[in-house]
Amino acid sequence: MMYDFYEEVMKRKDDILQDVIDLCKIPSVLDEGSADENQPFGQACRDALDAMLEIGKRDGFKCVDVDGYAGHIDIGEGEETFGILGHLDVVPVNTTGWNSNPFEPVIIDGNLYARGSADDKGPLIAGYWAAKIIHELKIPTKMKTRIIFGCNEENGSRCVKYYFEKMPFPKMGFTPDAEFPVVYGEKAMCGMEITGEFENDNIIGIYAGTRPNIVPETCEAYVQGSYKQYEGSFNEFLKEYRLEGHIEEEGNHTKLVLIGKSAHASTPELGVNGAVYMCHYLRTISDNKFVEFVDRYFYEDCTGKKFKFRQTGKLGGPTINLGIITYKNHRGSLILDFRLSTEISEERIVELISKAIKPYKMSETHDMTEALCIDPDSELIVKLHNAYVEFSDDHKNLPQSIGGGTYAKEMPNCVAFGTQFPGEDNCIHQNNEKIAIESLLKATAIYAKALYDLIKA
Repeated sequence: MMYDFYEEVMKRKDDILQDVIDLCKIPSVLDEGSADENQPFGQACRDALDAMLEIGKRDGFKCVDVDGYAGHIDIGEGEETFGILGHLDVVPVNTTGWNSNPFEPVIIDGNLYARGSADDKGPLIAGYWAAKIIHELKIPTKMKTRIIFGCNEENGSRCVKYYFEKMPFPKMGFTPDAEFPVVYGEKAMCGMEITGEFENDNIIGIYAGTRPNIVPETCEAYVQGSYKQYEGSFNEFLKEYRLEGHIEEEGNHTKLVLIGKSAHASTPELGVNGAVYMCHYLRTISDNKFVEFVDRYFYEDCTGKKFKFRQTGKLGGPTINLGIITYKNHRGSLILDFRLSTEISEERIVELISKAIKPYKMSETHDMTEALCIDPDSELIVKLHNAYVEFSDDHKNLPQSIGGGTYAKEMPNCVAFGTQFPGEDNCIHQNNEKIAIESLLKATAIYAKALYDLIKA
């Protein structure tokens, strides 16, 4: 029997959108201050988990809460399990820059604007409704579908690490937390902190960034002396580099504010790193060695070329994001996010970074995860890609590798699959995050077709 999955999705359009909207109203940012038993990531993340579980209960499916870290909804029948993994937590929002309230979803010109609309509440609901459609059409299946959702993907994925300590791995699966076409490879990720002590100078403080996996948009710096000493040069700098910012008097010293553009750490070239540009300016007014290091190794380079990183690889070239910078009481700290192909070892990374920081008397600590690479000719990749092509008519873009890290690394035989289409920019991790409603619905149809091809009896 032939099924028109897009038509089935359109029959349920309003209900799908309402589920996305309801989830996006919850400000599920990590809040360790309200962490407690059964809500390890705070009250708002607990609220989002409860809301997703209620959706499954509403529709009559078996729902499981795994100690507030994650949960799942089982749909259909089968001895084996196909997993769809999404996350309910979101990154913080900037205090300025949004055209609407990020937690009051609005639809404008066919786009749903809200934090989490594209990363990852909208895509999670697309996966859920795809499995629900297969179930409602009473299609016999050899595997049940398990919708798995965690609450800490944006801060290290402790949620699904804990979940898989308690629950078995599905046979195969995907996470709708990236882009189309299907992603067969994800770069290795390395988080690193570089610290050091520096001599007294005219730099009082530098602050930017909240998460290593976000290009910091706004940077504040405090320097000794009257703002009149710096006003002319700073405003000229902003004009030259086409940046926003301002300068103000703060007691007996000066406060500088520079505004760049945030972006995801897997594509730092799409952002404008406020911290890096601030240090580029500060180097013109200070001999501070911490500022010198940042400017020397990060200005106009987010590929690691200045560190002598290898620039080619099976999964693409490396990227480095300076995500958080802190300078206070003459102590400097940089928290970096590296995305790397399989060809560079942990030992080589440490060797290259250590060589660079040695003259500055700084030290490093780091944590690294391995790359993911699934055979592009495997059944999982081929059938996912074919479903994408059927509904997109895109024969040009082939299965790909990315710099982003997803839940796919937490489970064997799992890959990232959508929902952002080629040429789209959903402003993930940025102001005015959005998802095109048509793209969300088309992705739901793609997921339903992919499930049909992979789990039908």
